[in-house]
Amino acid sequence: MRSIKNVFLLVLIGVLFLNCTAVYAEDNADSGTGDTGSALADKGYYRGSEYMYKVSVYVGLSDQADQNTNLASEWKMIGTKPVYVKPSNFTMPSGVFYGSDNKVNYQLGSALTPNGGPMITTDNPPPIPITNGGNINSVKSYFGDTATLNYFIDAFATQKRTTREGLVESIVFNINGELKNYPAEEILPIKVDGEYQNKVPWLIVYEPVIISYLKDGTTVLAFTATEYALAQKLGYFNFRGGSDGQYISGMTHSDLPNSVFLEESWFGFPVTSALPDNVYWELDRIIAGGGWGMRLLKANADNVVENDTEYDYEYRVDTDVITSVRIYADEDITPDNRHKSEAAYNNPVDNTATITMTANGYSSSTEVVIPAGGSELVWLKWHTPSVPGDVTIRVNVSGNNAAKIDGTSRSATLTGKVVDMSLREPPNPTANDRNDDFILPDIPNKAEKTTANWGIYDCNWIPVWVWHPKWEWEADWHRVSEYGWIGSGEDRHWGVTGHHWVDRGQWVDNGNFVDEGYWEYGYTNYYASLTGAMTLEPDEHSPTADEKIMKSGYGIDVNVSTYPTSNAPASHVTNAQNVITYFPEFSYETYWRLLDEIGSGEFVFKENKYSTFNSRVHFTPLWFPDERYSVYAEIIDLWTPDGMLRINATDDVTIEGDLYMDWHIGPK
Repeated sequence: MRSIKNVFLLVLIGVLFLNCTAVYAEDNADSGTGDTGSALADKGYYRGSEYMYKVSVYVGLSDQADQNTNLASEWKMIGTKPVYVKPSNFTMPSGVFYGSDNKVNYQLGSALTPNGGPMITTDNPPPIPITNGGNINSVKSYFGDTATLNYFIDAFATQKRTTREGLVESIVFNINGELKNYPAEEILPIKVDGEYQNKVPWLIVYEPVIISYLKDGTTVLAFTATEYALAQKLGYFNFRGGSDGQYISGMTHSDLPNSVFLEESWFGFPVTSALPDNVYWELDRIIAGGGWGMRLLKANADNVVENDTEYDYEYRVDTDVITSVRIYADEDITPDNRHKSEAAYNNPVDNTATITMTANGYSSSTEVVIPAGGSELVWLKWHTPSVPGDVTIRVNVSGNNAAKIDGTSRSATLTGKVVDMSLREPPNPTANDRNDDFILPDIPNKAEKTTANWGIYDCNWIPVWVWHPKWEWEADWHRVSEYGWIGSGEDRHWGVTGHHWVDRGQWVDNGNFVDEGYWEYGYTNYYASLTGAMTLEPDEHSPTADEKIMKSGYGIDVNVSTYPTSNAPASHVTNAQNVITYFPEFSYETYWRLLDEIGSGEFVFKENKYSTFNSRVHFTPLWFPDERYSVYAEIIDLWTPDGMLRINATDDVTIEGDLYMDWHIGPK
């Protein structure tokens, strides 16, 4: 392995010597859970403040290009190679090794070769989830901002030594069936009078990058999860343990792949969901799906969602939620002051620490105990408002200075976006509706989070009563005569005949018992999991339905059952509280129905205002072809300190004919 590694280093060294806010709707990114541990002495390491994103931007070659087309043939990357964006709080060291390509091309067979002169821009990208304490919603908000997209378009124009217009004016596009060069103002994502002008779609592919410092003291890598996996697979480096190991595999094999991953299968790339914290991904699994996200701006910016606030969390209205932060400890945090932490010596405070959280009128104060180098989730369980809007969540740490939020700060202000999912119910279907171009869409395959794990430290004082010795050299006294021998009678007196050591120690020190004990920490693990089932059936008012075969135009009924399990107290978890159903006639987007909970964990359609009987139904469109009619459901809002659990469910009925076939004219 060392010889291969040396060859790679030589190749790298050789190349180095040569060389207005609008969040758009289509995002494809999710995140796992976990935390980053401290670096081991004399091993490789990385810093929580040093991260970047590798960014590629593609433009669709036609107005029909979307996430179901071929990225290699129906889209064009506008730069010669990806660019990097980093925060302004640090300067990249010299001699860093970068990978030359992006995940798309690595999956198509590109080799891992060094990039000696990447373009690095400085902006304010949000921290990477998990590895750097970031939040996936902040990442989505940043990369879903058209200002961010335009920022990168300008960066690629600089890279190619041209203008924004020059990037696209030489490309031939197919718009409305006409193949030609189009003016840049019809291609670029420009907003005029409130309307986006781009007649073709745009795509951002972004990959979190961690800068790692290897144990040889000279090698520095700025790699994505894919590049770390390729380097390990090819034998260039060993990021795991052993004599040649870097001991950073918790980052390379778990945290970084989990940080961002595709929520849906786009462009044929698979959904590769997060694994539990500290469970290592296989290298091929990382290469296939770990550590990347996508954002899509549709042609003519269809379904753009405007947003002028970057938010940390998204919640539903009128819902029990749990907001959590991770508290790290540089030194021991204990229940009382029998053992002072080193962090408190220069600025004496209690060795205890309290975390206070507030949101929407709810508050909690939690005293934590955490061993030096450890961390723990602390949370607030609260209820969201009944109307949509933003909620400010405040976190403050008091007491022991060793306790810090995400290992960096003593206070934080977070923003929760509260949305109303009931506002996109489908319109009333009519007999005149037509959709002659309908093609049955694929059922969504969004990432699930079915389990959560967290824990709480406790500690007990183990007393060690210590005898504090005090040895004294003591004389042996005896009665002797004035002549030096033992006398008798009145002429006897006391004299010294020898010495011996006597321990005049004690169990107390200045009146206090001397207990030189120590704190013994324990950790209680908690878990939660979620399963569920969905049943779709023809409505009872469908007169000719036969089990799961029905005619179009009639209604369908749904029943979703949820089954949460947990070993945690009720204050740690919620039930699954919302189910959202999507339908094939709307391509499983645009419109949806939020279900009603009618019993413990049982959900059905709300009463349909267009139903003659006020039934809890969804009407299938009259024009729907003789096909399988599948409903897709997302079961969400089971909250834990380790985030929200969510699962997907589907069921179907078969359409054969339409309701007109049940009508007839005859004598009364």
